[in-house]
Amino acid sequence: MREEVEKMIEELQGILGELSKVEAGSYGFKSAAPRARKTLMEVSKGLKDVRAKVQETKKSHEEK
Repeated sequence: MREEVEKMIEELQGILGELSKVEAGSYGFKSAAPRARKTLMEVSKGLKDVRAKVQETKKSHEEK
């Protein structure tokens, strides 16, 4: 789980430049926006998966 979250953090850090382009409306912002949205969607799905794993792990510890 930790590795998955670290990977998502790296992905989010990677799109900071794209988000800066979008916010500033600078050159390339029209192509940067879809890349940023795609990464954000993938990360949100990944976070949901990790959240479910955390809940499953918690339940398995409670059963012991």
